[in-house]
Amino acid sequence: MRSSLVSKSAAALKANSQTAPIKEKLKNGLTVVAQDNNGAVSQLILAFRAGARYQSVTQQGLVHHIRNFVGRDAQSYPGLQLVWSSAASGAQMNSFASRDIFGVQISVARDDAAYALSILGHVASKPAFKPWETEDVLPTIRADLSQKTPYSRVFEDLHRAAFRNDSLSYSLLSSKNQIGAFKSDEMSKFAAKHFVSGNGVLVGINVDHNILKNYAEESGTISEGSIVMNHMAPFRGGDYRRFARGDNVHIVIAGAGAPINDVKQRAVQSVFLAHVGRSSPLKFATLPGTQSGLGLANLPGGVTGSSFQAAYDGSGLAGVYLISPAANSDAAVRAAVGALRKPKVQDIEGCKRRAIAEILFSSENSVLSAYEHATNALYKGPDSSNDLISEIQKVDVKDVEKFADGAFQRLAISAYGNYFRIPYSDEIH
Repeated sequence: MRSSLVSKSAAALKANSQTAPIKEKLKNGLTVVAQDNNGAVSQLILAFRAGARYQSVTQQGLVHHIRNFVGRDAQSYPGLQLVWSSAASGAQMNSFASRDIFGVQISVARDDAAYALSILGHVASKPAFKPWETEDVLPTIRADLSQKTPYSRVFEDLHRAAFRNDSLSYSLLSSKNQIGAFKSDEMSKFAAKHFVSGNGVLVGINVDHNILKNYAEESGTISEGSIVMNHMAPFRGGDYRRFARGDNVHIVIAGAGAPINDVKQRAVQSVFLAHVGRSSPLKFATLPGTQSGLGLANLPGGVTGSSFQAAYDGSGLAGVYLISPAANSDAAVRAAVGALRKPKVQDIEGCKRRAIAEILFSSENSVLSAYEHATNALYKGPDSSNDLISEIQKVDVKDVEKFADGAFQRLAISAYGNYFRIPYSDEIH
């Protein structure tokens, strides 16, 4: 009966108002992805293979500077004109960067999507980086650094532990001593190399495919150029710790996760993490609904945790995030590692249902969906959530156990806070 429910949830996705995405690679090299769900608000993204991992070892922080330039002068238009034009159409514009991609996203009323595309093209692919504007950008970079949360710190440090000196270890944010270190010429050269058609993708949710295609083929705004390849960064494992005063510690424990383009492995990983689940911060955590999954059920008192995953081109991370009193941190880490390495899956169908539900919830968010389409299109990930759901339906207990056995042979552990009782990764057997 439970397996039939999994099938029904997948069938419901196919039967709802969402249509299958249309993906096409144009003659100029630009990839176009459109998914028209007949919504009233269009989500538009122009993104490039230009995330933090594409910086050189001496350029760490460069993409952060470029991201904060968005909204200033483009090569053909003053930044104020572009921002006001965007606002006049009711649009909201944001820049973003991950380790794999850099881009700009616009939310706009469906009827103004074609107009917003013209703004998006100039803002995302033709920044001017005028020298006299550099000083104006620096306060926003400092503001980003001042707003870092304990989770963002420990998650950044996890990449330093997992990938060491490889490109995936490069931070999404500039360090304090690199603020203002990048001049106009250096940013312009990076943009000229990476913000080109063969290296990019144009994504539209709730917009007609022909509108995207016509703009991409006829506007001439996005310069033609070839794909830029990154340096592969294998999972290596290790430890990175950062002290902060207090009685608690934030901990992330990870193993080698599935890369973007391995749909089958990502499906197994999703089911495994649904089993691990998340523990409840509530006192009465045994009440129905206060705990999802059973993997973290044996954490010590006062410790909360949640599974997480991050997929990248050629590599990935999967594991748990813990918040623990310092006194219980040793036991918490050991219990979490035990849950990761030796999963005792008793309800595989329930895990599959939770994994599918999480995908369906994400697909309902058009901004997240657009971002997923951009990343998957640039790195050969699944064409739609249906592909991932289809693979999840095939997962069995042996697949989950095999995944855990391979993924967590080596560990990466990062900690922020009072970390002195946390064991090192090579001490946990």
